[in-house]
Amino acid sequence: MYVRGIRRLFRFPGYVVDKITLDVGMAQVNLRLDKRRRLECPACGEPLGASRRVRQTARDLPLGLAFVVVLVYEAVQGHCSACETWATLHPPGIGPRAKATDRLMAFVSFLCKHLPVRRVESIVGVSKATVRRWDKAWLAKCLPPPNLDALRFLLIDEKSVRRRHGYVTLVMNAESGELLFMGEGKKKASLEAFLDVLSDAQKARIEAVAMDRNGAYYEVVRDELPEAEIVLDKFHLVANFQSVVDEVRRQEWRHAEGQFKNVVKGQRYNLLRNPENLTEEQAARLSDLLALNAKIHVAYVLKEAFRHLWTYTRRAWAAKYLARWTAWAQDSAIEPIRRFVRNLEKWKDGVLAYFKYPITNAPLEAFNATVSRIIYRSCGVQDMDYLFLKLRQESLRANLQT
Repeated sequence: MYVRGIRRLFRFPGYVVDKITLDVGMAQVNLRLDKRRRLECPACGEPLGASRRVRQTARDLPLGLAFVVVLVYEAVQGHCSACETWATLHPPGIGPRAKATDRLMAFVSFLCKHLPVRRVESIVGVSKATVRRWDKAWLAKCLPPPNLDALRFLLIDEKSVRRRHGYVTLVMNAESGELLFMGEGKKKASLEAFLDVLSDAQKARIEAVAMDRNGAYYEVVRDELPEAEIVLDKFHLVANFQSVVDEVRRQEWRHAEGQFKNVVKGQRYNLLRNPENLTEEQAARLSDLLALNAKIHVAYVLKEAFRHLWTYTRRAWAAKYLARWTAWAQDSAIEPIRRFVRNLEKWKDGVLAYFKYPITNAPLEAFNATVSRIIYRSCGVQDMDYLFLKLRQESLRANLQT
């Protein structure tokens, strides 16, 4: 069967289409070397003496209903007398060890960006392992390296990616949202692997680093970036105190008797929600609880007062308010709250640093949903390097053709 213009779809410089065979669901395209082609050494460009020709195959893009398209071509092996090297020539767009064209790997990578790997497997007709390998190879070729020269503000956090505490350390550029680094684990060595790559000049340009109260991260940043301000993430701090409020609620529930247990039960999210987000029914139930229990009432008022700290715009005003809030919390005589305050005193500088550098881990926390989605699409984490490439692809704002 002859189809006009179909040969134009298989233009590989130095090769011509010899024959195209179409069958149900597949196609085979035979390529042969153009006799006019001058064989050149890929290293120095000098003439290459052909010594061996090997017939090889590579998968190509689907052609209509022919989802399996196989290119059959001759790879030429030769010796360059100018630079004394051996080389094997393949059609442009087919790597030396690849069993697929670049354009097919680009197509698979595009599908992997939008579909689970198991769906791509059924569309392309290769195994999940091959889909991941092609996607990884294409991303490694196309994605630019992390931009480390213009760093001013960093976001650092950990994310669980596997069961049984399989964590990774993530580092993001706070201004651009670009994911710069992913290291296995959440210990000192995980973050040191990123900071060791930075030059002294790059480290000196970093003004502030936002993180939660992770002692290992804090120690590394303090040692490696002594000039940078450490900003404790306000959302982590608020969440930490919300956990304290819930601890007070649980203690009171355990000590409660009779009907009061039913009043406390199921009130966790009413206590932790912001008042403006409560429905009328939820607000009424919460009001009943606060009227019946003084300790829970005090914990709730302190929670709202702590949230008010972040409305200040100047560090001096915020410092005065924080000192006042700390005194209120100490006077509460509620041990979980007093324990939180004692711990907070050690991190006071990091809390107040926010009012000089108002950066938070919110972009990185929001990115956690992207991490979970990519892990689901990839059917789990088998390769950390591949996962990092997938995450970088999502974080970059440039419109890459992947």
